[in-house]
Amino acid sequence: MHERKEHININLVADLCLVHFMAYGGYSYLDEKYSPARNDIIMLIWARGRERIEKIAEAIAAESSIGTWTKLKTLNKEVWKLRARVFRIDKIAENAGFIYIAYPLEHFEIENVLQLSASVFGNLFGLKELYEMRILDITFPRRFQSKFEGPLHGMEGLRKYVGTLKSRRPHVGTIVKPKVGLNPKQFAKVAYESYMGGIDFVKDDENLVDQKFCRFKQRVNEMLKIIDRVEKRTGRKVLYSPNITARLCDMMDRIDYLHDHGWVMAMIDVYIIGFGALQDVIDELKRRKMFIHAHRAGYGALERGNYGISFGIFEKFYRLFGVDELHVGTGVGKMEGSPVHVRFLRDIIYEQKIKGMYYMGKLDYEWNKKIKTVFPVASGGLNAGLCDGVAAVHGRDVIMQAGGGVHGHPGGTRAGAKSMLQAAEAISKGIPLPKYAKTHKELKAALKRWGYLDPSKVRSQMKFTHRNKESLNRLVEKTGIKGINIINFGF
Repeated sequence: MHERKEHININLVADLCLVHFMAYGGYSYLDEKYSPARNDIIMLIWARGRERIEKIAEAIAAESSIGTWTKLKTLNKEVWKLRARVFRIDKIAENAGFIYIAYPLEHFEIENVLQLSASVFGNLFGLKELYEMRILDITFPRRFQSKFEGPLHGMEGLRKYVGTLKSRRPHVGTIVKPKVGLNPKQFAKVAYESYMGGIDFVKDDENLVDQKFCRFKQRVNEMLKIIDRVEKRTGRKVLYSPNITARLCDMMDRIDYLHDHGWVMAMIDVYIIGFGALQDVIDELKRRKMFIHAHRAGYGALERGNYGISFGIFEKFYRLFGVDELHVGTGVGKMEGSPVHVRFLRDIIYEQKIKGMYYMGKLDYEWNKKIKTVFPVASGGLNAGLCDGVAAVHGRDVIMQAGGGVHGHPGGTRAGAKSMLQAAEAISKGIPLPKYAKTHKELKAALKRWGYLDPSKVRSQMKFTHRNKESLNRLVEKTGIKGINIINFGF
């Protein structure tokens, strides 16, 4: 009996909290007749809560623009022009739906993405009326994009450096494994074997920076020695991305060290760093004309589930800021993401236009022509046997990056590197991997060890999604975020 009384009291408190929410600030932000202006920023949100979806939408629009919980004596006509407008709601239940909001560009300090983030992402997730909310997509008009330079080098710059502009084969990369624990000389020895097997690109893992067992400067020094040796012996240009992620002052010091020693690339954990420091670091790396490898460690905290911000939104910021290559997923490896969802993430940083190909939850988008293409990185549980599947998702413009798939090869690191290069060569020649493996022993050993993914299965799944887009839209219209999660992540 005591438990029942406590339960009733909790509900009573919740009902009292709703009293001022019922008319959020006394103003309406619904405007179904509004047609977004050319310079509006558009945001698409999924929401479900304990109020009618119209009221939830108004609360989101108010909190993310000019509103507060009550009427204001200070609100005038000029201020009202800066409001967010809910111009469309796709309702799937009385308390749930997809909300389309337009924000006038004048609301924002355009080059200050922290202010924009505080506005459109800020207080929203704290609204107690919400059971679920995912910010699914955002569009930036050309006037907004014009304030950013995008990548200095981009995909074509990386291809030019490595020497694959003509062949257009996929690049192959590796992460030195184990993730942490090797000392600088051991680390460089593993990298040397990788390069000599044909790897284009070696990177630190996201959790290796400047630990006592492998100091950053010592590791860089050892790597520069072996890179010089590799390039002299092979005549190839190779890349290494040391992880500089730390406090801003430490990152700047590490950039200085790399530049002073003539090195051309750095890696940053873009999501972990956060927008403010990230822009400063990217600007400094671009000023030094360095290549920027962007790792997305931590993104899954917001990408998966019923609350959060879709990773595609972060990708748009990273491309505007100017990273040169970015992890977007594999579609076939150990990390989340269906092939068609990973293809969408790839398209954001690769294509100039994103229009009409995808199911509900995604907005059409177009980049300014000056914003260069970012090189997509497919990484996470890869081995040579999965590379045809990776190409089915990404095409040939991809960095196929394998850690365990190189260093776990039966023949060791050099053989694992050769197997990845052989897979890339087969893809560029249009030869299926099992056929190519008949005359390439390292690839053959990799397929025997880990098996082979028939890319027709991947293509079939992607074609099914595109062919049945309308049916999938109906599924999403009925089930909301659950349907999107099923399509994107399989749960």
